[in-house]
Amino acid sequence: MSAAESPYQTYEALRAARTTVAGAPNSAKLLFMPVQGTVQSAIEVLSNPGDPDTRTAYYDQAAGTYHPVSALPISEPKVSSITVHVSELEDWEENWLNVHEEHSEPDAPDAFPDAKWGRLSGGGGDEDDDEDEDDDEPLLLRCCKQDRPRGQNAKLTIKPSKAWDGRDGGFVTVHDYVSALHPWLVRLRGDILGAMGTADGLDEPLGNETDLVVNCDALHSLMMELRTSWIGHRKGLHVREAVGGRLRTSEIVTSE
Repeated sequence: MSAAESPYQTYEALRAARTTVAGAPNSAKLLFMPVQGTVQSAIEVLSNPGDPDTRTAYYDQAAGTYHPVSALPISEPKVSSITVHVSELEDWEENWLNVHEEHSEPDAPDAFPDAKWGRLSGGGGDEDDDEDEDDDEPLLLRCCKQDRPRGQNAKLTIKPSKAWDGRDGGFVTVHDYVSALHPWLVRLRGDILGAMGTADGLDEPLGNETDLVVNCDALHSLMMELRTSWIGHRKGLHVREAVGGRLRTSEIVTSE
């Protein structure tokens, strides 16, 4: 193997070969990542995976340095890249259709006057787009003052900041992962709240005060949790969630 040839494979190649790839317990499993702020102000590091109450700052403002966990590999085994997506966004269009398709019919729009039916214009990025285009039946494009959320299956490929030099580098570190992922999720926060509102059966996004934390147990397939839910699940406790207005709330259930 030449010095320029990395010994590591991509996350996707390893999974295709049926190799188990997981977040490293001494790095990825320690990350507390709210979807707000910046990498330097928002992210914290747990003392151990089962103790979400004891956290230290990922970035030491006084010293101007990152936590030692930042240099560790994000996964076991190490990977040369990883492509991530957000489950809530991938499910958004299907959930939207489940909420709105029964509101009206193409030939009877009176109940919901702003409902719009027609042909899809493309851009959804789904494998079944061609099937939709071949279908003569009109499709729901807009309802309840909301456009059908097309093309929301955003993906981000994360690569190492340090190339393989024959001895070191060439794998995705914790810092590579969070420094690319966190600002990307913050930019997508409005869409994520929209998708979560739809999943809750609402005609509008969850409120901006919703306190979201990233569940990256599956490094490639991210899910959003309320802060209290994330903490409860890390402790192995039952969590009860409820939706009222535009707010999804959660509480840790200590006894029934």
